[in-house]
Amino acid sequence: MSESTELLLQTAHRIFTDLSTVECVNALEQGQWAQRLWDALDENGLTHALLPVDSGGSELGLADGVALLKVAGYHAAPIPLAEHWLAGLALVDAGQPLPGGALTIAPPDPARRAVPGTHRRVPWGRSLPVVALDGADGQRRLKLYPRAVVVTQNANLAGEPRDELDLARSEFTLDAASSIDAMRWLALGALMRSAQMAGALQRCLALASAYALERKQFGRPLAAFQAIQQELALLAGEVAAVDAAVDAAADAAEAGDGLFDIAVAKARASMAVDAATRIAHQVHGAMGFTYEHRLHHYTKRLWSWRDDFGTEVYWNTLLGRKALEVGGDGLWPFLTRLGSSAAA
Repeated sequence: MSESTELLLQTAHRIFTDLSTVECVNALEQGQWAQRLWDALDENGLTHALLPVDSGGSELGLADGVALLKVAGYHAAPIPLAEHWLAGLALVDAGQPLPGGALTIAPPDPARRAVPGTHRRVPWGRSLPVVALDGADGQRRLKLYPRAVVVTQNANLAGEPRDELDLARSEFTLDAASSIDAMRWLALGALMRSAQMAGALQRCLALASAYALERKQFGRPLAAFQAIQQELALLAGEVAAVDAAVDAAADAAEAGDGLFDIAVAKARASMAVDAATRIAHQVHGAMGFTYEHRLHHYTKRLWSWRDDFGTEVYWNTLLGRKALEVGGDGLWPFLTRLGSSAAA
């Protein structure tokens, strides 16, 4: 990681520490937009970090962008930073200028359950311009909807808006050809959400470890009991596994397609949620279940984010199909080839 990237991450940590506060995150559940946080990120160039310099960005590499999203997840940032990045990348790819302010996307629906023209679980769809891919006519088209028609206002368990939109009845101000297909968009979204999950898991470990050192039972810190130590070690193992998978996927996606590695990262991050959140809440005991304690900011996001950009079942199914495709004799060479290319 370069010195400039380190400085960028330090800046992000300071901004999130100062502005992604308990009050700010709780305000999201009341429908309040974190304007001060967004403005601070925008003023420091973090909202356009992945974009080329000639589009007003910092041309940050995907691996470094993933590191920044881990910071956002670590602080439970109540903003659609990943979605805004995905929208910006798609607009730049289509040779289109970015409108001012935050953007969101209509995520591809891998299960294809929605009615044509209707998009479910759109992050902040009720209040932000929506960028969507349209391939209904066999051509890849990118459309921008300044104000989409909202069918239902919904929210995930963490209180983040996840709305159902009817884009068929919405007016768009942009209709341009796009070279990004839905699968690539879905994969990039899964990688970015996995990075946020990695950050949230790191915070769960930090909170549980700190509480185990502070809280005493029978005159001893919880951390002095072997049973607690074993649980924290298991939690640390989950965090390390997800962190490594996300980093490997980011490197692979930056070097090429990276679809297999991204599938591994999203599936592994989703798999870690049950064990990690269980351990974090068990270590905290009753305190961890109170609204006043910050732990729920992370566990509720983890329970929600595991379903974004493809569920655990979806990505594991993709991995299973790939294993069947290469066959028993080809699986190990395929996996080691992936490792070698990522290392290179």
